[in-house]
Amino acid sequence: MKVFLLAAGIGKRLRPLTNSLPKPLIEVHGKPIILWSIERLRDSGFKEIVINLFYKGEQIKEFLGDGSNYGVKIEYSFEDDLLGTGGGIQKALNLLGDEQFLLVSTDIWTDYNFEKICMPNNSQAHMVLIQNPDSNYLGDAYLNQGLVKITGKGSKLTYSGISLLEPQLFSHINCSKYELWDSVLLPASEENLVTGEVFNGVLFNINNIEDMERLDSYLSQS
Repeated sequence: MKVFLLAAGIGKRLRPLTNSLPKPLIEVHGKPIILWSIERLRDSGFKEIVINLFYKGEQIKEFLGDGSNYGVKIEYSFEDDLLGTGGGIQKALNLLGDEQFLLVSTDIWTDYNFEKICMPNNSQAHMVLIQNPDSNYLGDAYLNQGLVKITGKGSKLTYSGISLLEPQLFSHINCSKYELWDSVLLPASEENLVTGEVFNGVLFNINNIEDMERLDSYLSQS
């Protein structure tokens, strides 16, 4: 199975660090953010990776190369403009192929066990959800009997940045710039095509310098 790493963002909240470096190359505990993800994925058996690039993308490609130095094969999808999460995936579908793929945001650090993720029958998307962090206390969606829904009972959960997706989800989209949730996952959830699971392990969402410092402190104690 191939992995699609989202790495095109500008990282405005990490300025001034991102004035000269793309966010995925900012180091946390002595290692670029994106390399933490690549090594964990590799150790979980995922060796084929596609990365979308926009802001200072050439620096990322120069650093990672074809991935052989890290035990993986990397291909790149360059964007002339920010296409959003959905648009970025659609542009890279020719590299991802016809099989389901694993989507991972490079904004996160996690001890999630990627080896165990699987797509239930009759599902076209499977989302890993977490308890709501302070930065998203209202949550994103409900999980009702294994189905991800925009309405429901109890408390909403937050999307972790990890999901399994079927390429056919994007077949009806006719525009180049759009977000994954609004244009793809939300309509699919209304047709009961999006399943989910709750992950209660460690996951850091790296949005700002304070998040980096918290992660660095955690890794120092691990």
